[in-house]
Amino acid sequence: MVQSTADFRRLKGVGAILGKRLYDAGFDSFAKIAQAGEEGLSKVRGVNRRHIASILQQARELAGLEQDDRPDPVQLMQQRVAGMREKVENLAQATRDRFAGEISEKCGRKLGADLERIENALLQMHDFGNKRSRRIAKILGKAEKKVTGLDDATLKKVRKGFKKARKTVLKALT
Repeated sequence: MVQSTADFRRLKGVGAILGKRLYDAGFDSFAKIAQAGEEGLSKVRGVNRRHIASILQQARELAGLEQDDRPDPVQLMQQRVAGMREKVENLAQATRDRFAGEISEKCGRKLGADLERIENALLQMHDFGNKRSRRIAKILGKAEKKVTGLDDATLKKVRKGFKKARKTVLKALT
């Protein structure tokens, strides 16, 4: 369906002049704008580079080309939290198996307590809003780094890694 230049003003960031420039550049529908992508829109004079992603998203919606194949950020974060929980549980079990004779009662309790705290914090992370999602993603990345490479580490290093990961993960909840 051919749009008029006035229709393009429905896009936030597109005024009368930019709407005319888009039309003159051969974009006569929202679908064509959506298909042009960032590279195509950046060639049109007057398009603010900061608004290109927003304009493309709005054009997709108005053209009915909404991308359903794009994963939901909340779902991605929940998958990442679940992956971290699994990684921590596997590491804890491997540590118990490797150091069965060496783990003292006190060390075993501390290891278990750290593991429990990390798991509880990770379970609470699934109830976050979009405002906290970036912060949680950053904290998860740090916690993943703390436990990565501990598969072959000594018992003392595993305990230290769990302790650091626990402190890092608990920061997300405060």
